[in-house]
Amino acid sequence: MKKFVSTASALYLLLCQKVYAGLPTAAPPSNNPDSNNWLEVIKGYLKDGTLLVGLAISVCGFLWLSWIALADINQARQGRKEWGEVGVTVIGGAAVFLFVSYMLAQAAGVIQ
Repeated sequence: MKKFVSTASALYLLLCQKVYAGLPTAAPPSNNPDSNNWLEVIKGYLKDGTLLVGLAISVCGFLWLSWIALADINQARQGRKEWGEVGVTVIGGAAVFLFVSYMLAQAAGVIQ
């Protein structure tokens, strides 16, 4: 078994050299630190990851508010809600979404 593993490892290294050669290099973080300063590189990747998570939360909130607005429009068309209630929901949802977007932009400035 040991000989099989060493033969398989040698065959793997021989065949996969070209595969690894075609991979792109990792993109540096947005703060563009020196390559020798690992602490700054890690901080940059954490900052970029945090901003990405904030953007994902914002997108999920936008989709959630859109779903609620569409559900209210459907209920208003069926006569279960009045159109004024739909307007209040849409305007309130837009205000909440604008506030969340503003707070995320402010948080992105603090993280930098």
